[in-house]
Amino acid sequence: MFAGTARLTGRALAGGVLLLAAGCDVAFDPKGPYTEKLVVYSVLTTRSDTQFVRVYTTYNPSQHDPSENKLDTYVRNARVTLMTDSLSTILPAVVIPRVDRSRYTDDIVGYAAYPYTLRPGKTYTLRVTSDKGNAEASVAVPSRGDVHANNPYVLKTPEKYDEDLSTRVRLSRATYGYLVRIFVEFETKLGSLVTRHREEIPSAVWTGEGDFFRFEYPVLVRRNEALTYEIAYSGVNAYKACLIDLKSRYGAITVTGATYVLTQVDKSLYVYYNLANGFLDPFSIRADLPDFTNVRGGLGIFGSIVEDSVYVDLRAMN
Repeated sequence: MFAGTARLTGRALAGGVLLLAAGCDVAFDPKGPYTEKLVVYSVLTTRSDTQFVRVYTTYNPSQHDPSENKLDTYVRNARVTLMTDSLSTILPAVVIPRVDRSRYTDDIVGYAAYPYTLRPGKTYTLRVTSDKGNAEASVAVPSRGDVHANNPYVLKTPEKYDEDLSTRVRLSRATYGYLVRIFVEFETKLGSLVTRHREEIPSAVWTGEGDFFRFEYPVLVRRNEALTYEIAYSGVNAYKACLIDLKSRYGAITVTGATYVLTQVDKSLYVYYNLANGFLDPFSIRADLPDFTNVRGGLGIFGSIVEDSVYVDLRAMN
C-alpha cells in the first residue's frame, strides 16, 4: 500500500512539473532586475593636502558587457560634505584631467577639499545629497604609527651581509592592513653635474636567463592584532639585484640614504582591496567575486590611508 502510494505521488509530481514547464513563457535574463544607485568613492590620505570624492550612478548596459558604456555617469550639482568633530566642510565640484582616455574621453568631474589635512586618529563622516539619491559613510582613520630601521647598514654595504632587510613597526589600533616600503636614494654624476634619484627596493627577486630579473614589491598584509610590534622583511638578494639593475641603467651610482615608509589602512579599505585583488590568482576562475561597500544608501568605498616614514643617512654611518 505504501509503495503504490509513493509511485502515484511520483507520477503526479512529474506531471505537475511538465505542466509548469510547458506554461512558462518568461525569458531568462542573466542580468536580473536593475535599480539605479548612487556610487561614492573617496580615500582620505595624509599623502596630500587635498581630499577627493567621486560621485557616480550605476548604469545598465543594453547587453552583458559593462565596457560597452562609453559615457561616464558622474553626478553633478551634488552637495558633498566632509565632517569630523565639530568641523564641517562642503566640497566644491572640480574637473580633473583624465589621463587614460581609452574608454571615457571627457575629463573627470569630482569634488575636492583644499587645503584639507587629514588628522590621524579621528573619525570622519562623508555625506552626499543629490537628485540621484543620498548616501553616507564613516571611517575611523588610523592614528600615527612608528617605523624603525633595524639594520640599515645592510643598505650601505650589502656585499658584507646575508641577512634580510628588517623594519620594525608599531601600528594603530584602527589599522587593519599595512605595508612597509623602502626607498633607496642615490646619486649619479655626469661631469660636474650631480643628479639625485629615489627608487623603491623590491622585497623579492626571481632570476631569469642572462641578466634578467623579475622583481616583486610589498603589498598590503593583514595586521596581527596580538602583537604590539610587527617586523617586515625585504630580501637582501632582491636589494643586491636591484643595485645591479640600477647600475645597468644609470652607470656608476653612490647610495646616500634610504626612506622607510609605513602605510596603514582602515578596515573597510583593506577589506575592499582584499576582495578586489585577493582572488586574482593564475590557477582558478571565479565568477562570483563578492561586492563590498561601506556606503549607506548606495555603493562604493570610503576609506583612509595614513603614512609615516623615517629617513636614514647612509653617508653618516661608519
